[in-house]
Amino acid sequence: MILKKLVKVAALGTVLLSGSFFANAAEAATKIGYVNMAQIVQQMPQREAISEKLRAEFKDRIDELRGLESKIKDKVETIKRDGELLGTSGKTKLEREIASLQSDYKLKAQALDEDNRRRQGEERQKLIMQVQQTVEKVANKEGYDMVVDAQTLLWAKPEDNLSEKVIKEIK
Repeated sequence: MILKKLVKVAALGTVLLSGSFFANAAEAATKIGYVNMAQIVQQMPQREAISEKLRAEFKDRIDELRGLESKIKDKVETIKRDGELLGTSGKTKLEREIASLQSDYKLKAQALDEDNRRRQGEERQKLIMQVQQTVEKVANKEGYDMVVDAQTLLWAKPEDNLSEKVIKEIK
């Protein structure tokens, strides 16, 4: 009987001790902030400069595609307008030219799309790296131990949102 009471007291002491351990751990909890990465990237002034840079980089290829579109459209209109005057051989020749131009257009458009997507990814990665560096700088200045993306949160205090501070620091 005394042994049972002694075991219960020891168990209760262990529970209380472990409870106080966890309470002390909770007091020393890390300070966690959050940012809305999408909002930050959207509001970065560098984003527009990158868009202009990419437009300039691909301008010649886009103009070439527009030229091919124009040629295809002109040849289709010629067939519609002068199809009977051209005769079967003339019409067949134009149809083959249209098919060749369309094939060329499709290949060049696909290559342009792939290259443009790749370059956008590269430039977006540079922006994200810049945001991450700025987040780290702001978090250190504000005394945060950890910063997470707002999309991963279910709820957080608005005062722990560092997004505006990061945007101001980037600008």
